[in-house]
Formats: sequence, structure tokens, C-alpha cells
Amino acid sequence: MKYETPVDDAAKERLLHEAAAESGLDEAAETTPVRTTTDGAEVLELAEDAPVADVEKLAAELAEDPAVAWAEPDRMVAVAEIPGMDDEEEDRLATTAAAAYDPGVPSLWALTNLRAFEAWDTATGKGATIGVVDTGIAAHPDLDSQIIGGYDFVSSTALSNDGNGRDADARDPGTWSTAGQCYSGSPASNSIWHGTHVAGSAAARRDAYGTVGVAPDATILNARALGACGTGYVSDMADAVRWLAGDTVGAARAPGKRADVINMSLSMPGGCPPLLQSAINTAWSRNIPVVVAAGNWDQPAIDWAPGNCYNVITVGATGSDHYKAPYSNHGWAVDIYAPGHHILSSANTGTRGPVAPSTKFDYGTSMAAPHVAGTVALLKQKNPTLSAEQYKAKILDSGDPRTQLSGAKTLNSHDALWITPASTIAPATPTPSTPAYTTKGAIDTFYRSHRSALGTPTSHEVRHGAGVYQEFQKGTVYWSSASGTQMVAGGVRSAFHRTGRATGALGFPTAPERSNGIGGAYQLFQRGKVIWGPSTGGYAVVNGINSAYTRAGSEKGALGYPTSDERSDGKGGAYQLFQRGRIVWSAGTGSIAVRNAIDAAYDRAGATTGKLGYPTAAEGPDGHGGAVQSFQGGQIVWSAATAAHPLLGAVGARFTSLGGVTGKLGYPATDETPSVNGGVVQGFQRGNVYWAPGAGTRATYGAIGVAYADLGGPAGRLGYPTSEEYRSGTTTVQNFQGGQISWASGRGVRIDYR
Repeated sequence: MKYETPVDDAAKERLLHEAAAESGLDEAAETTPVRTTTDGAEVLELAEDAPVADVEKLAAELAEDPAVAWAEPDRMVAVAEIPGMDDEEEDRLATTAAAAYDPGVPSLWALTNLRAFEAWDTATGKGATIGVVDTGIAAHPDLDSQIIGGYDFVSSTALSNDGNGRDADARDPGTWSTAGQCYSGSPASNSIWHGTHVAGSAAARRDAYGTVGVAPDATILNARALGACGTGYVSDMADAVRWLAGDTVGAARAPGKRADVINMSLSMPGGCPPLLQSAINTAWSRNIPVVVAAGNWDQPAIDWAPGNCYNVITVGATGSDHYKAPYSNHGWAVDIYAPGHHILSSANTGTRGPVAPSTKFDYGTSMAAPHVAGTVALLKQKNPTLSAEQYKAKILDSGDPRTQLSGAKTLNSHDALWITPASTIAPATPTPSTPAYTTKGAIDTFYRSHRSALGTPTSHEVRHGAGVYQEFQKGTVYWSSASGTQMVAGGVRSAFHRTGRATGALGFPTAPERSNGIGGAYQLFQRGKVIWGPSTGGYAVVNGINSAYTRAGSEKGALGYPTSDERSDGKGGAYQLFQRGRIVWSAGTGSIAVRNAIDAAYDRAGATTGKLGYPTAAEGPDGHGGAVQSFQGGQIVWSAATAAHPLLGAVGARFTSLGGVTGKLGYPATDETPSVNGGVVQGFQRGNVYWAPGAGTRATYGAIGVAYADLGGPAGRLGYPTSEEYRSGTTTVQNFQGGQISWASGRGVRIDYR
């Protein structure tokens, strides 16, 4: 664990006791400090063994304290072995290799595929040093003269197999184990000479013995961090990386010459540990590329460390046919593929401790990674002043795209030496406290063809839903297997991020931003689009509302640009505003546009939360020069002479019963408004409709209507109408609460009060 600021011993003890109590792991209250790492993290040992899940819970409790920067279990890392490969097969392969391939050059198909023999006309790795973090290296004629230093970082005597902890002897004593030592129920196992094999693939010298590596004139720094079972602790591995990068680590004084490239052929499930990431950042900031194995579980490499760490070159494995090896991890986190299947390299005949040097075939991304590390050594000889990012770019830019790998690339050692330098622009020089941000996989491929549009990276790649994203100075790049790689920038990006990025309503972008031809822009996403206008900015339009907007012609149609994000109406529906209207959605009615003057009337009526409720049909012509739109609680009618007005409930029903716009009343001229005694009134071109409790809904029009209005309407002595007009002989009569109005030709209007 690492503290944010210095903490005294009493505070540390209190913190551990509280976390132990909260996590239920009582033995955590008594811990023994093992050591302090170079970057200030403390490695603590519990008083007793505990299940990983319990230790993870303890770490989570510790990390919640503001004084703690991070805390995590010191996880076990293992060589990237092939699941199911047993010791008998390993032994058989070793024996066969030693007997049948001496020297083994004719069997080095990997170097042929890499064009390494051709590359040696330009560079052989002379002057470059490869750091190997592994099980140590056994004495071997192909390697002894190449090794210029080493240190054993295996801290646990239970794993060391050499009887002690850390010391200056980094030779491999064997990874053999007894029954039950590796895990509960594990069988006894023989030594695998993993680090020896890896070192040979990278830098075995050219001679009359054994095999030859990609960089035969490179030197090797041997950092042993894995012991019995081919396993070790993250803290040991991180210290090994820092030492190879030139740091003094405890009793291990800094090497006289630090590594120029570091190889880690190992893996573990889960995220990249902070302690390891910090060590990798230190190396990368010193222009030391870190090459790592992708892992051997035929799973997404993003789920395995250190292949999912930042500032690494993650390597998958292929066979001689350039197809992915069946066990190799895969996916966008793999930067490059290299030969890893049936690889001949240095070994030893011992089943426990070392006996005699030999060669053997081995399999895995562990075997692929050193081919890349060796190629970096060739690059270092030819171009000694490049940054780590530039070395990585040369490896990736020069790779051969393979249809067998769905377009992913395989390593080409020869072409890496001759790729145009201009294609690998130098990033700003990083420091360990401010590590450079690097790109990987599909985003890296996209970035290298869109550098000017994106600027430099401002974040690491982030896992996000079913894909990833990475921030840049001028935009964000998103990737998912379903949508591919797309950039989102400017006002479109702001709108997209307001929706929750790709895990929000829009999903991942599916196309680049495009001009709409009228001064704006749009970008398509899995479940909608973002529209940007010069006077409105950018807004997302999604799902059903997007469908209705598209039917209406989008921003080029009647609604214009969006002016708001989609909003909830508080009653289970949603709406979105546009320059000339809105689109309203509910589960029962779907998405329907409400436009222009009708939208203004709808807004006055309270929109979805008012009496009209949700629209049930689109606006349409009424056949008489006007327009009408229906809603759950009524309709809105428009004409050029009267504008748009809602017709609600009983008043709207009376209007319809009197013939609508072609009847006695004509178009509505006002909204429904409150009147006296709890009633309402609505004006029309040729009359009014009234409603009041006890009086019902009645219309007044013509001469009687004019007289009624002159008498004060419902506020006058007559009160509300209680009947429609009716004929009594030659007279037209209408009854009111306080009397009667009648009209006859030649006589005119007569008022009778009760």
C-alpha cells in the first residue's frame, strides 16, 4: 500500500486495526513490514495466510481512507505458460530439441518470418542491452557471454528454490515444485527453464552451438523475479523493472548499464497493479520500451496484466502460418503479433536444478515477446536516441497486416529498421511523476492516421462499456467491436458526453462527424445522432425521438436544429425542444412532432402535463386552409387569421358538434379562459362557448351572442346560458340562468329577465 502523505506509526496501526475490523480479517491487525519499494509503497505481510477475496476486501477498506493513495494484494504473477501443457510433454520436447537440433538454425522459422537474417545486414543489437524479468537464466553457452549483470529479486524463500531471498545470484535454480506447493491439490512439477528460453530467443549469440536470437550481439541484464511454479509477487516484479531501468533497489545497486528494452513474458488475470504501472512508467519515461506477453488463455488481452498496463508493447502469438496461436490472448489490447508457437531456443536438461545446457521447443506469448524485444534492440543500435513511443511506433508501423488476423499486424524486424522516421513523431519528454500517455491497438492505428486532428493524448485508454475510449487534446477516440474506431470532437463531443458517453443513451459512434450542408454538422451513433448548429450548439437526439426527427427531415426539416437535450416530463414520457417545435414521446403514443404555432399553443396549455396530454397524431391540414393536431385530451386548431388555440374537453366537444371550423362558430380565436363562478369561456370567430357547473356547455353566436356579450356575458344579470338556440314559432330563443334572449326578424333582440 502507498500513503498520500507521510503517516506516523501510530496512525498506520490505527488504520490497519480499523480496516481489519471492517473487513472481518482479524489477522490483518498484526502485520509485518517486509520492505518499502523505491516509489515509497509499503509491502506488508499478514500474520496468517488468508483467502485472496478477504485480502482484496481489506485492501478496499484501506484504500477508502483519505491518507491512502492505493492498496491492493501483492498478487502472484506467473510465466505465460500454455494451459494443459504437462511436464512430460515439456521434457520430451527438450530431449528431442537437444538431440535433433544442434545447431538449430534450420528450425528457426521465426527468424525467417521476421526477416531477421536480412535485418542483420543493418543491425545486430550491438551496444543494446535487453533486460529480462523472468525465472532467471541458467548457465548456457549461447548466453553466458551475453549477460552483463543480474540480481535475484525473489523475496519469498518459499518460492526461491535457492534457500534464500534476494541476492546477487540471478541464475535460475529451477522452477520445480512439490505437490501442493503451487496451489491446493497441485501436482509436483519439473523445472521449465522459462527465462533461459526467453533470453535465447531475444539474444542468443551467433556461434556453432544451439540457436541464435533476434539480436545476437545485444547484451542481457538478468532480473530474476519468478521462482517455484514459475510464479512470483507483483512487488518483486516491479522492483526488477525499476532496477533494469537504472534505479538502486534496496541492496541491489543500479546496474552499470541500464537496459535499453525490458521483456516481461508473464501474465496474471485482472487489472494492471498500480505498483507495477508506476515501475513501467519509470522505464518508459527513460525511453526504455517495455515488451510484455499478452497471455495464453484465448481471452481478451485487456483482462490480463501486464498486457493491459499503459506504456507497454503487448505481444500476441502466431504460428508459422501467421494465424493466431489457438491459446494466444487477443483483441484490441494486443499491439503486435509475433512468432510464439513451436519456438526453438535455449534450455537445460535438469528436471529440478540445472544439469546440462540444451535447446527445446516451447509455445506461448512468452516466446513471442522476446522476438519484439530483440527487434527493439536492433532499432536501438540503428537509432539510439529515439523515445520509447517512437520505438513502439516503428514496431507497429512496420508490421505486416494479416488477413488471418483480421487486419492485425505481425512483426517485421527488417522493415522496422527502415520505416520512415517522420511517421513516428516524438512526444513530449515524460517524467516518472507525469508519465507519457500512449496509444494501443485500434485506437493507436486510428491515431497514427489522424494525429493533426487529434493532437497528443491526454489520458490513458479507458475501458468503457463494451469498448474503450481515450482522450486527446482535440477530441476523444472511441472503439468497440460493433462500431469500430471513431473520433468525437468539439460541440458534438460535449453533447455526447452529457448523455453519459457510450454507456448512455447514444451508445458508441458509428461514423465520423459530417457537414450537413447548411452550416452545421452531425454524427451518427448506435442509438441516435448528435446535431450541431452554429447558433444552437450540439444536442443528442436518440431512440424514438430520433426516428420522429428523421421522418420530419432532421435539421433541414420543419423543426430545425435541436435546442435542448431530451427531457423527462415527470410522468413517464419525454420531450425534446427544437428551433420550431418539439417532439413528444410516451409509451402509449410513440414519438410525435408538435410544430410552430401549434407548439406554442401546446406549451400554453401545459404540454404533456396539461389537459391536452400527449399528441396522438401528427399535424395535418383541416381541408379549409387551416391545420389541426389531435391530443389525448383534445386538439389544437390553427388558421392564418386566428393563430393556434387548444380545444379541450366539453368546450371542444361542443365546437365539434356545431360543425367545427365550417360550422356556426368558425376557428377558435382565443384559448379557453376562466370566467365567473368557476366557469370557462372560449372565443371563436363568430361566437363563444361557455361551460359552468350546473349550466353545462353552451355556445352563443349571431345576434343573440352579440347581445349577450353586450350585457356582460356570464358576469351580467343573465348568468350562463342553459340551452342552445332553439326556434319558438318564428322566434329564435336562448335560455340563460337569469332570463332569456330572443330574436325575431323585423323585431330584433328582446331581453326577458326572471
